[in-house]
Amino acid sequence: MINREAFKRIFGVGPIGTLFSIIVWMAALAIEKAVNILPMSIHPVLRMGLIIMFAIDALYLWIGSNYQLCKHGRGNILVTKGPYQYIRHPIYSIFIYSLTGILSTVFRSWTLIISVIPINLFWSWIVTFEESEMLKKFGAKYQELIENTGQFLPSWKAMKGNIEENN
Repeated sequence: MINREAFKRIFGVGPIGTLFSIIVWMAALAIEKAVNILPMSIHPVLRMGLIIMFAIDALYLWIGSNYQLCKHGRGNILVTKGPYQYIRHPIYSIFIYSLTGILSTVFRSWTLIISVIPINLFWSWIVTFEESEMLKKFGAKYQELIENTGQFLPSWKAMKGNIEENN
């Protein structure tokens, strides 16, 4: 039987954010159809290139995040390698940016592009609980991670620091 803490750690805010994202995407498409907004005019080659780019981003974040989490024991230590050296929540970033980008490009939808704003705001709001738990558990180490990484997008500060370390 899974205890409450393990359940929260496994499921966290992901299902709530995922459901909200899906609802917003569906609403964006419904609004676009109701208002009769013209689809994006995008060259097929560029369209395919964007879909591939967003898919590669999503795969890197998904595989890299899960590899790092499994390697270090999910929830046991603070992971700061792989995608986590730049983004505190790379898996959530997939839903906010990568999947929204793929859907926007597939449906050639302006409203789906704009939907990234409420989706990002909602994920930012619901992830505050998770971040407060991480602060309680890891303290100053997590505070330093907050200061040096982006919540859902890479931090320029982290990328600059990584470049300087490698030179």
